Amino acid sequence: MRKRVMAMAVLLLCMIGILAGAGNGVVYADTKPEEKVFSGDVKLLKQENSNYVMQVTVGNTGEDFSGTVQVVFANTERDNCAYNTELSLPSQGEKQFTLTIPQKAADAVRGLCAVNFLDDRGKLVETISLKNVFGDTVSGIPVGVLSEKYTDLTFMDLGGQDFYVNNMAYPIDLIELDEDNLSGYLDGLYFMIIDAYDTSALSEETIQAIQDWVKDGGWLLIGTGAYAEQTLSGFDEDFLNVSLTGICEPGEESSVSINRKNYGNYWNYQDSGIDFTNMTIAEFSMTNYTGYESSENPALCVTLEDGAVSVFNFSLTDPELVKASTYTCQYMYEETMYNSMSYQNNFGGSNMEYVGQRALALIDSNNTDVDFKFLKILMVVYVVLVGPILYLILRKCKKSEWYWIGAPVLGILFIAGVFVFGQNMKVNETKVYSVTASKEGSSQANTYYLAYHSGVGEWKMRLNEQYQVAGPGWCDYYGGNGNNAGDYHYAVTKDNEGLSIGMKPQENFESGFLYAQGTCESKGTITGSDIKGSGLTGTISGSVTNDSVRDMKYMAVWFDSYLMVFSDVKAGETLNLSEAKADSRCVYQGEVSMYDSLLYDMVSMYSNPANLSYEQDDMAALLIGIGIADDEKPEGTGYATVVGLYDNYDKTVADKCNETSYGCLYSYEEMEVENNAAD
Repeated sequence: MRKRVMAMAVLLLCMIGILAGAGNGVVYADTKPEEKVFSGDVKLLKQENSNYVMQVTVGNTGEDFSGTVQVVFANTERDNCAYNTELSLPSQGEKQFTLTIPQKAADAVRGLCAVNFLDDRGKLVETISLKNVFGDTVSGIPVGVLSEKYTDLTFMDLGGQDFYVNNMAYPIDLIELDEDNLSGYLDGLYFMIIDAYDTSALSEETIQAIQDWVKDGGWLLIGTGAYAEQTLSGFDEDFLNVSLTGICEPGEESSVSINRKNYGNYWNYQDSGIDFTNMTIAEFSMTNYTGYESSENPALCVTLEDGAVSVFNFSLTDPELVKASTYTCQYMYEETMYNSMSYQNNFGGSNMEYVGQRALALIDSNNTDVDFKFLKILMVVYVVLVGPILYLILRKCKKSEWYWIGAPVLGILFIAGVFVFGQNMKVNETKVYSVTASKEGSSQANTYYLAYHSGVGEWKMRLNEQYQVAGPGWCDYYGGNGNNAGDYHYAVTKDNEGLSIGMKPQENFESGFLYAQGTCESKGTITGSDIKGSGLTGTISGSVTNDSVRDMKYMAVWFDSYLMVFSDVKAGETLNLSEAKADSRCVYQGEVSMYDSLLYDMVSMYSNPANLSYEQDDMAALLIGIGIADDEKPEGTGYATVVGLYDNYDKTVADKCNETSYGCLYSYEEMEVENNAAD
């Protein structure tokens, strides 16, 4: 009898486990998929409205297939995006279809992708890896190489791995230069390498062009070593005032080897196994010159107006450098780039789009509640089903007095089972924060989303019908250790009901930034009158009119490096900036020459000032609009950027979900610049 009771108890516990795990979905048997032979190809069909239209061709030589063709574009380990298309593919059949991806996502992908075939249960049947699906459209970082030993310098392409500029990944594209083609390539280069080349043989015009290119923001790497004299000989003394004081042959002690031995410098070279005593080292001195000896690279580093030059003590064609790791080579590029004013102005300050991403991350984003609705159902099941079954079992065994002991014990086990198996029940709804920005007079809407989901179930949200393009909004700006085209984080699905976007779950799930582009109706215009700005005094005057159909919760007026934010600008209201400031309607004003400082000041990332006169969520949304407007800003200083923020904006998600929506309308108003510091 005791064995029968134990067996029944085990059976009851199994039932509890099945009930507790019911929310995980149907569990399929591990059946072996049918043998199928698929083919797949992805090519760029055309570029359209800053997007890439890709043509996908799939074939099947096996049994009839019905399921999903998934095209995964690889970026970093975290940011891959899958585009899903449901279709039927008969035996011996072939089909073509197109999909459109945002240009920003394509620029980050660099052409690595996979075509996955999923059956009707979502199980992977076959995968096909592809490379360079964009052809040469998505270019890398162009690096010109001027050398008689070009083939010895091809390792400077980082072995095909990506190079990071402001944490965005790009491949290195090496271009072999000579005097005939140099002028044609020069303006498009980011870096130039000159090594083992007699620069005195170049014409005066070519030398001057190189020097002007550096001063305008170019990044020049010069290798020397045994070729130091001839490689440096062509440059003007007032451009590169570096004196060659000697050559140390292999086996001789040099300043480089002494620095390595006494001060531990150049650690990344040591990690690569490079021995400086085996190299020919050039010794230099600098007179009346602004520069420094690097502790990261054996080089003299100099800033020249907007550009920079690194003069290495060795030749980059030295045989010892075959040991150089990708990391070592990247440091050669990075230090040169970091020393230039062009990098500090255009990249180091963190562009507004990146600031917008970080601002959006500050919007309230916690939705980690357990789905109590499901728990209530389980409790009803326990009271109505499990309790009576337990009582009947004990009564039949003539042990009904045990019920008052067994019921609480099973109740505890039941709750524990719910806790263990019910982790997937977290989040009873998806919280979505959307910021939609559109330029006055334009019918295009750009919407950025921040969405959270703390469960482990894959989710997606259906977008309104006006959206045609979707994908990752921003990269997370974390480098991955290689790309994995077989997996994905973001997902986009287009079917007969329209477009949906979502994310694949991860442990310790983090935020996802999603993007969609569609059409919109004009909300009106923003017009300016007699706007004047002074870069010296940091002031903006004049008036701006909200000629839109709605009140603006906040309006930002941005000139040069100065930003003012005003509150509560009614529809049809003309805002006199000076008077509004005097009336305390200016809730924020300050310098924005460094965008990070704008983020810290306006949204207060690392502090919580008590005297803020605005909601930080609103300012975060406004920064998104400012970032998008800045991306399209006209050249020149004769414009003020005006961005208005609407709250409770038009919903963008067609599904029933908790959406907090913001809208931004922006324009560029002609203005008069007075006493600008740039003058």
